[in-house]
This record gives sequence, structure tokens and C-alpha cells, in this order.
Amino acid sequence: MQSLDTPAPLISVIVPAHNCEAYLHEAVASLAAQTIEDLEIIIVDDGSTDGTARVAAECARRDARVRVISRSKASGRPACARNMGLRVARGEYIALLDADDIAMPYRFESSIAAMKRTGAGFAFADYRRLHQDTGKIDRKGFLASNSVLARAAKYLQRVDENVYLCSAKFPAFLLTFTAVHTPTVVFERCLLSGSITGFNESLVCFEDVDLWFRLARYTRFVFVNEVHALYRRHDESLTASKPVPTKLDGIGVRRAHLNRLLPTLTRQEVAVARKTIADLLWDVSYANWCRGQLGRARTGFKDSWLTKPSLRAATGYFKAFVTRDAAVTAMGMLSLRRAALESIYAGRELSFRA
Repeated sequence: MQSLDTPAPLISVIVPAHNCEAYLHEAVASLAAQTIEDLEIIIVDDGSTDGTARVAAECARRDARVRVISRSKASGRPACARNMGLRVARGEYIALLDADDIAMPYRFESSIAAMKRTGAGFAFADYRRLHQDTGKIDRKGFLASNSVLARAAKYLQRVDENVYLCSAKFPAFLLTFTAVHTPTVVFERCLLSGSITGFNESLVCFEDVDLWFRLARYTRFVFVNEVHALYRRHDESLTASKPVPTKLDGIGVRRAHLNRLLPTLTRQEVAVARKTIADLLWDVSYANWCRGQLGRARTGFKDSWLTKPSLRAATGYFKAFVTRDAAVTAMGMLSLRRAALESIYAGRELSFRA
């Protein structure tokens, strides 16, 4: 266990962990293997009911850089555990890694070098997805697969082969695409001062993206075009187990920051941001319709229309007056009737020709 009397490390890594017994050791091992060794690893056991606490204690016994703090009861919100870690962090830089993810050994060295070269106080990079059910790892990074360099080109200034300094208007792009992912982030701890003390604990999801927007008011971002982490995809993850709450929080965060950024955005940027929000509202509304929650579905489709009018939002609204099963049945009956009519007309045409 690291003594608080030791000199402050260069980097503090916050690792929130809730029922991650199966993954935590691998996550911590990836941090211990970093090319920069001057770091502290702060594991926050968020009220786990499995063997997470035991694994965390074992990691601390093996490596003096590991510290463990615990919550007696699960918060249900990653923001709470991350803020606990932030309050005791002593490093010049803050990095984040969820307990089921894996960091590449050069992650911190590469990020800090890019920050020092550009003067940015915040760095992020690409990641690959590790699919737990198959054990397979994506061949390309998530950002590379989504052509982020091309899509965000007007907000990026190339500094060298893999380093891109983001413009002050980069948050306009973040309103339309989640380009900054937690397991790749490194930022200066001094940014957490004044009105920004950490993550918004009222959010279940997207608390990280909300913080990125707020930090962007005080520093430039730098993108390192390298894979810095493996992001584990599995059914127990918060985003996989709660897709609708995830999207709802994402909508709320985007709306709040769109309203704040409106004076700085072009008409085109506002339109694209509103379309992104409208599409997410449609997704949530469709999910509610499929679950038979017609009132919520109609409200969501209407909200999608008001945010950015579209034919599918209007169609969804009127469909949501009946259940999905009833609509499918009706469509099936209409298809049968159409087929029957076409058969009749085809028969009459053959008779006429004869």
C-alpha cells in the first residue's frame, strides 16, 4: 500500500470497480506495465458483492503504487466512484480506466508527450473493442473505423504523424459524435478547480462526456491517433444492460451543452447537432413503442419532431397510438389484401388479353 508521505506521482489513475472480480487483475496489470512508472493506481471498490475487494487487496499487496478505497454500498453511478478517486488523487495528471478495460503500455507516455508538444491540457486516443463472448479484438480502432479524421477534419490541426491539436470549436463535433472515450483520456489535474470539481453524480451515464464538455472551456484537446486501450464489450456493462437510460442521459448532456454553446456555433453546426439529438430521441421512442409504452413513445416521437422535423418522427408518432404487435398484424393484413388484389387484377388482365 502506497504511503501518503511519499512524493506525489506524475499520474493518478482512477479505476472504479463494481463486481469486476473477473477483470480487475488484468486491468491493474496493464497499468503496472506502463512505460511511465511514476504513477499511483487508485482502485475504488463501489460496493461490490463479489470478490472485487479481495482482488483489489491482492493488487495492493503486490504493487506499492496501488491504493484501495471502498464504498460500503453500491452507488449505481460511475461518477460517484470516480469522484471518490479524484478527491484523493495527487498526480500532476489524471487518467481513467474502468476495471474491465485494458491499457496499452505506451498510453501515458504517448499522451503526455502529445500534451507537452502542443500545450493542450487534455489528451485522448483511439481504442479497440474486445468482445468478451468471443474473445476477439477488432482489427481497427473504433475512431478509425468511423473515419474520425475525415469527419472532424475542420476541427483538427495535424502536428505530426499521429498528433492532432483540436481547435477551440471541437465541442461542436462532440455534440454529434462521441469521439472521446474514458479509457484513453489523460488530463491535467489542475483543470479540476473552481466550478469544475469532478463528474456530475446526478447522471447514470454520459457523466464522462459531460465532464469533457466542461473541461473544453478551459483547455485545448489533443488527439493521439493510436490505439491506447482495449474496451471490453460484455452484457454486464452499464451501457449494454441499460441502453435506454444511456441514450436518455446522452440526449440530456448534448442538449445542455448545445444550449450553452449556441452563440459560438454556425447554423450548420446547430442543425447537425439537433439532428443527432432527434435521431437519439427516435431510437428511445421506438424502444418504448416496442415495449408497449405508447404514451412515452408518442411523447418521444413528438420531441424528436420538434427538435428536428422528419418523416419518420411523424410516422412514429401516429404508429404509437397502437401497439407494435397490432401494427405488425395490420400491416400483414394489408400486405395479404394487396397481394390478393394484385392477383385479381393480374387474372383480369390475362382474361382481357385472351
